[in-house]
Amino acid sequence: MSLEPVMPQEELSADHPQAPFPYKTWERIIYSLFVVIMPIFAFWSTELFKPDWQTGRFEDYLILFLFPQASLLFFFLLAYSIICFVLFVSKPDRFSGSFIIRAGIYTGVLLSLQYSILTLIYTLDSFIYFVLPVWISPFIYLVIYRFAARKWTAAKVNYFLLIFIPIIFLITTLLIKADTPLLFLIVLTILSPFGSFVISLRSAIWLFKNHETKLTILRGAGLATWLGAYIVAWRFDILKMYELYVALPPTPPPDCYIATAAAKGHPRFVRSWDVIRSDGTKMRVNRQLQVLKCAELALLPIHPRLHKLLRTLYDTVGKRLARQIQNPLAADVAYLLLKPWEWLTGLLLKRIIPEIELISEKTYTT
Repeated sequence: MSLEPVMPQEELSADHPQAPFPYKTWERIIYSLFVVIMPIFAFWSTELFKPDWQTGRFEDYLILFLFPQASLLFFFLLAYSIICFVLFVSKPDRFSGSFIIRAGIYTGVLLSLQYSILTLIYTLDSFIYFVLPVWISPFIYLVIYRFAARKWTAAKVNYFLLIFIPIIFLITTLLIKADTPLLFLIVLTILSPFGSFVISLRSAIWLFKNHETKLTILRGAGLATWLGAYIVAWRFDILKMYELYVALPPTPPPDCYIATAAAKGHPRFVRSWDVIRSDGTKMRVNRQLQVLKCAELALLPIHPRLHKLLRTLYDTVGKRLARQIQNPLAADVAYLLLKPWEWLTGLLLKRIIPEIELISEKTYTT
C-alpha cells in the first residue's frame, strides 16, 4: 500500500506559516529541547505541590496522580512520543512516512492533553484566572503569526520574537520583584503540558492530513496494543496514587514550617518548650514562632489577597526548606536567620496592636 508523497521542501520552509515545525536547524533544536526538557521539569516540580497530610481534598489526590512515582508507566509512552517527535522534526522528509513515528506523535498529543486537563483542574482555585488566558493565547498567536509571516516573512517575524520575548520576560521579572524565581517555577510547571500539546498537535494535524492512509490489520494490532498499555498505565497510576496518599500523615502538621523547625533547636538557645496539641501530640514552641504566627493572623483580615499570595508561596517553598532542618544545630541556624523577621514583625505589630504581647503569648499554648 503506497503512502502519499511527502510535501515539497519549499512547503517546509520558515516562510511557510502553515509548517508545523521550523525549518532552520537551530529552531528545530529549540523545539526538540522544549518537548524533551519541559515534561521532565514538570514531573520534577510536582514535589513543590505535595500535600502534607490526608486532607481528603480532590486536588491532593490529583497532584499525587501526577507524581513521577505514580506516572511510572506513562513515562514509557511519554519517552516513545518524545523520541518520535525529535526524529520527525530532525528529518521530516524521512520519518513522516513511518506509521510508528506518526503514532508516537499522536501519543504525545494525547498525553500532553491529558496532563494539561489534569493541571487545569488542579489550578481551578488558585491560578485559573492566569491559566485560561495563557491557554487561549497560542491560538490567538497563531492567527497573528500567520498574518505577520505573510506580510513580512516568517524569518523576520522569528527574529523579532527572538528579541521581543526576552525583553518582555525581563520587564515582567522587574515588575513582579518578590519571589520571581518561585513564581516562574510554578508558572512553567502549570503551562509546560499545554505548551507541549500545542507543539505536538500542529505536527499531528499536518501528518494526519498528508500521510494517513487506510487502517491495515497490522496497524490495528499496534493500536490495540497501545490502547492496552495506556489502560494499564492508568490503572497503575491510580493504585499508586492511593498508596502515596495513605503514606501521608493523617493529621495536619504545624503550618509555620521554617519557624516550627527552628523551634526544635537546642531548648536553651531557641528558648522553646513543649505544648500538647488538641490531638494529643507534642509540639515544640518558642517566642519566635508565636510572634511570626501572630503576624500572619494579623495580615489575614487586613489584606486577604496579599495573605493568600504569601501563604501560597510560603507553603510551596517553606515546607521544602523545613525538611532540610533535620538536627538541632541546623534549627539553631534557622532560628538566628529568622531573628530579624521576628524583630521587624514584632515592632510593626506593636504599633498596630498595642496588646500584641498578651495576644501572642496565647498562641500555641496548652
